[in-house]
Amino acid sequence: MIWVDVTNLPHVLFFRDFIARSKAFVTAREHSSLTKLLEARGIDYFIAGRHGGADAREKLLESARRIQALARILPEGVDIGVAKHSVELPRVAFGLGFPCLQVVDNEYAEHQNRLTLALCTRILVPRALDHRLLLRQGAEKKRITRFNGLCELAHIRGFVPRDPEVKGDYILVRPEPSHAAYFREKDRTQELINALAEAGHRVVALPRTSKKYKHAVSPRSLDSLSLIYHARVFVGGGGTMNRESALLGTPAISYYPQEPLGVDRFLMRRKLLVRGRIEDIPSLVEELAEKKDSLRRKAERLRQSLEDPIEALDREVSSLRDLSS
Repeated sequence: MIWVDVTNLPHVLFFRDFIARSKAFVTAREHSSLTKLLEARGIDYFIAGRHGGADAREKLLESARRIQALARILPEGVDIGVAKHSVELPRVAFGLGFPCLQVVDNEYAEHQNRLTLALCTRILVPRALDHRLLLRQGAEKKRITRFNGLCELAHIRGFVPRDPEVKGDYILVRPEPSHAAYFREKDRTQELINALAEAGHRVVALPRTSKKYKHAVSPRSLDSLSLIYHARVFVGGGGTMNRESALLGTPAISYYPQEPLGVDRFLMRRKLLVRGRIEDIPSLVEELAEKKDSLRRKAERLRQSLEDPIEALDREVSSLRDLSS
C-alpha cells in the first residue's frame, strides 16, 4: 500500500491524480484550508498533527507530535511512502523500515531538506532545480532523479476555467510565505496592495492565513486557478502560484524577496515570469497586461514541450516497488 502525506495546500492538486490512481492511504495536517481542499477534491484522508505556525519552537514541537501520530495511525501493509517536502514522512518511513520518495522543487528549503533528504530512498526533482545544493544538504547523488518539467504542470492538468467569483478587471495578489521556515524577510504585502490601489488598480488578495488586507477584497472561492486565469495580472510573493500563473499564460510578477528558485529562473528565462520591486510593480502591471494574449500562446507551447511530473512519479514508484519486492 502506498502512503501519501499531504502537508501543504498545493500538494492537493499535485497528488490528486496519483492518489486516485494508486488508491493511496492519505494523511494530512491541520493547516489553513488544506482539509477543505482535500474534501473538495473528494480525497479521503486521516489527520495527524498541525502546522506549527511561524515560531521555530512550535514548529519543532508540532513536528515531533506529528511523527508520533503518524506512527500510530499508519495501517499494516504500507510499503512505500510518497510526499512533497514533508518533514515527517521520510523520518517515519526510515524508522519503520520501508522506502520513501520525496518530491523536491525548492533547493533553498534548507531546514526541511537537511532533516529529510539523507533518509529518502528516492528524490524526484525538476531538471531546472540546482540539485548541487541538495547534495550539500544530505542527498546522495545516486538517489536523485531529475525530470524535464515543473511540478505545477500537475496542478493545471485538465484545467477548465470557471466563471470567476470576482467580476471585471482585477490584479490578483498572493502574499509571501511568511510562516515558512525558509522565509526570513519582512512581509510587505500590505505595502504592495497600497501601491497598486494608489495607482488605480482593483486588487484581489488570496491570503495564506485569516489576515485581512486594506484596499483589497478576499474571495471565498477555493478555485484559485480560475482566479489566476481570469486576472489581468498576477503578483505573487511566493512560488507555487507564480508558476501556475506563468504556465497558464497569465502575466506573472514575482516580488519574492529572496534568491529565486531554479524552477522560477527557468520561467524567467522564458519571459513567462518577471521579478519586480514593489515600487516598480504598478507600472510593470500596465506593461505586462498588454502582452496577455501572446503570453497565453507562449505558455501553451512550453507546456507541450515539458514532461508530465505525475508520469515521472509513477515511474519512480514502480521502480521502488521492483526494488522492495
